[in-house]
Amino acid sequence: MNERRPRRAVVLAAGYGTRLLPLTRRIPKALLPLWGVPMLEHALRLLRSWGVREVLVNGHHHADQIWDHLRTRPHDGLAVSFSYEPEILGTGGVLKRAAWFLDEAPCWMLNADAAADLAPPPFFRCGLDDETIALLWLHATQGPRTVEMREGVIRSFRSERPGTPGTYTFCGLHYFDMRILQFIEGDGFSSIISAYEQAMQNGMRVGGLSPRNVYWADIGTPEQFLEAHREVKQAAQHGSRGAALYQEARAARPLCKTGARFSGFLSAGPDVVAAPGASAHNAVLLEGVVLEAGGEARNVVVAPNTRVEGRIERLAMTAKESLLPGECAMLRSVGWRPEKTVASFGVPRGSARQFVRLRSGDRRAMLVRYDRARPENESYVPHARLLRSIGLRVPRVLADEPELSISLLEDLGDSDLSQALRRASAVEKQRLYREVLEQVVLLHRKGARAAAGVRLMPPFTPRLYRWEREWFAEHFLRARISEAETNIAAALEELRQMEKVLLRQPKVLLHRDLQSTNIFLTPKGPAFIDFQGMRLGPAAYDLASLLCDPYASLSLSLIESLRGTYAELWPEGAVEAPVFWAGAAQRMAQALGAYARLSQLPGNEGFARHIGPALHMFRRALARTGHAFPVLSEILERTQPKK
Repeated sequence: MNERRPRRAVVLAAGYGTRLLPLTRRIPKALLPLWGVPMLEHALRLLRSWGVREVLVNGHHHADQIWDHLRTRPHDGLAVSFSYEPEILGTGGVLKRAAWFLDEAPCWMLNADAAADLAPPPFFRCGLDDETIALLWLHATQGPRTVEMREGVIRSFRSERPGTPGTYTFCGLHYFDMRILQFIEGDGFSSIISAYEQAMQNGMRVGGLSPRNVYWADIGTPEQFLEAHREVKQAAQHGSRGAALYQEARAARPLCKTGARFSGFLSAGPDVVAAPGASAHNAVLLEGVVLEAGGEARNVVVAPNTRVEGRIERLAMTAKESLLPGECAMLRSVGWRPEKTVASFGVPRGSARQFVRLRSGDRRAMLVRYDRARPENESYVPHARLLRSIGLRVPRVLADEPELSISLLEDLGDSDLSQALRRASAVEKQRLYREVLEQVVLLHRKGARAAAGVRLMPPFTPRLYRWEREWFAEHFLRARISEAETNIAAALEELRQMEKVLLRQPKVLLHRDLQSTNIFLTPKGPAFIDFQGMRLGPAAYDLASLLCDPYASLSLSLIESLRGTYAELWPEGAVEAPVFWAGAAQRMAQALGAYARLSQLPGNEGFARHIGPALHMFRRALARTGHAFPVLSEILERTQPKK
């Protein structure tokens, strides 16, 4: 067994940081500061504390910034070399190129862009031997958990049951020796994971360690970057793992003006200015940020030299530095100056679109980027104009560039229905939903006739109902809970009963995704977004989407009362209870498939928290349709939401 402590380490700093775009278009992810110290510097300090004396850092994206950082700062006993990659080589290619740096002794390899605090003795105790080519740091509870390990040996890096017992997340720390080089194919881009898999096929072992009393955080998204700041500060307060990442932070850096309000945590870089009346809550303000009077930075990372005038969230930069040339040109066409405009980048949505909130002085707008691979996204602007023509409240179209797949829309503000419901009384909920239902009835009564000649999405037919059921089966029953195929087939056959009920109903123009997060509360009343999937179908589908919304979790009594309100507003369109609950069952199947799929995408893990409420709504709907669902009901009863 080889127990020699590594004196050499490779630090990976070449990545693009795509989930932090557009911030990483300006700053490489490895140089983003965690409590005032660049991530790369945290990694080097950790390795030095482990006895490492020679480090090789690779660079590709913004390599000049990485190199400037390394050559202009002392590293206290570390001899640092830099490997520039004109073409990015990946985690395997970097080692093949760095063969000159390796010797017979074990070596570390560490991602520069993850926050880590742990002690290395468990790796030394396990060590490497004739059969064990590497040891990897795994986490038992955090992350996607796609690595399978049994008895300290990794069995698979691509688990078909992610998140289940026996699965782990790889934290980006490798303890290996140069024998791995023989399993890295070619001299160009390659993955170290592929090399490990090749070694395993040739009888070698790749071990895994999941030690206790460690700290690890992936900072791939703005939310994760902010959460790492919160956790590290909390660790410092309690003296727990992660505190080392806070030691040299200038968390108490004075701002240039007084009278601003701060809560939660605040990490402020050099030359940050906050005017009286400005506020910040859980914010990372990078160098030169200015919070004007009335500026409100909440749960946000703000790029250097950004002037904040209104409320911003998540990630904010000037439009000139963050938007693409065509987007800046569209702004100029409506009289906006990109250099004077702040862009705030919202949470990714499930419709292959990105929303960017723009603010310049008193003017506000929403830039929408969309993927034309989803045909419905091209329909947003014509559908908005159609809905406004019949009196529905939807965003005004300020500019449209279909060739560039971008639109500029009216900004409806910050308050959607789901937020309002959290603090609303029972009486207020009744009032809010009545106002929404007035708009829904207008859509259902007038929409179909007005849409004649307008391109809609395909109507609800047996084919679409079948697609929604199969979506539920593929992403929830198979991928999420690993249900047996015989049960899946039986459950889908039971769900076909909903299709038969819904196909007998009259068709109206449907929003198709009528949930509380797609309804904004404006001074003029509720307004709709995300209607680009409009199609003809049963009113029960829209009504169930609204009232059985997992984001809102309305009580059964309120749901039945509001179904009565719909009938009162449009007697000839009244939806009977069995039909309504059939629509709810169909909708919940589709929603569960969507939540399960989206929660597996990087940056969208938060969708998983809606699975529990959706399961509750699904069980409630099945119990009230008047049909029997023995297999599906049994599956849902024993299914517990994963954390």
